[in-house]
Amino acid sequence: MKATDRKRNNLILLMLLLPLAVVLFVAGCNKKDQELYKFIVTSATKSEATEDSTSMSSETVVTTTESESAAPAETTTEATTEETTTATEETEATTTKAEVKAGTKKATPKATAKPTSATKAAAKTIKKTATPTKKPTKKPTKKPTKKPTKKPTATPKPKISGYLFVGDSRTVGLDDAVDGISSIAKVGDGVSYFKSVVPDLIKVRGKNIIINFGVNDRDRYKDYVAVYKSFPKEFIQGNNVVIMSVNPTSGTKYKGWNADIEKFNAYVKKYRPSGIKYLDTYSVLMKEGFQTRDGCHYKPATYKRIAQLAFNFCGDKNKKP
Repeated sequence: MKATDRKRNNLILLMLLLPLAVVLFVAGCNKKDQELYKFIVTSATKSEATEDSTSMSSETVVTTTESESAAPAETTTEATTEETTTATEETEATTTKAEVKAGTKKATPKATAKPTSATKAAAKTIKKTATPTKKPTKKPTKKPTKKPTKKPTATPKPKISGYLFVGDSRTVGLDDAVDGISSIAKVGDGVSYFKSVVPDLIKVRGKNIIINFGVNDRDRYKDYVAVYKSFPKEFIQGNNVVIMSVNPTSGTKYKGWNADIEKFNAYVKKYRPSGIKYLDTYSVLMKEGFQTRDGCHYKPATYKRIAQLAFNFCGDKNKKP
């Protein structure tokens, strides 16, 4: 190869290496890359000097020698070119790695947008102006109107007239002393007789029924209450049923009887069934006094007083015995 061609080639190589040098220094290449670059430039410069001297001597040498010396020079130049290319590729790879590392370390985190005062004010305005959801108003449920319950009509009270006295020997004496009354009575009898007359008695309607048993069997007050409780409801409602207290006795013959009579009266008054009234003539006679024929049976004046108490109790104050 001619000397002029070699110089041209070396100049071309230097022109190619100069931009690479600038790139390496700007990119901040390391010392190893700089030394490589210096080595390449020095090699190129030495090759140029050698080639110059060789060209001067080769002019006096035979053409064959010129061709032989030129072959190694071309080989050296090609090798140098390949080394330069390899170094350039390594330098670029190193630069790329450095840039990647620098980019990884210096990567700035994404900035999160802070809400501005205008955004906060807009949010508050939205909250204030937001229409509240109306709760569904419950329709007032109409309470079912209660139909007025018809009160059971009270059974009309039967028209009561007349007096029926039921009892023992004292009732017999009352019926004899007082006019305008009727009686169901038996001398010397008590609860057994009372039970026997109940079937006929409960058939009566519309009467003032005055019952006056107990002086002959004062200890059987529970049995009498049992008979009273056996009365049908229709009988009690269809009449004005009244229990008259056992009246007092007097005299030595009947000493102690009044204590038994009071016990009898208290029990019957307390445990009689509802609907049957109780007339306390015992207390009135003990207070006002009474007259007897024998200590047990009364004189007509006392019977009439007892009858008047019964009439008054039943509402017939104008009725006289």
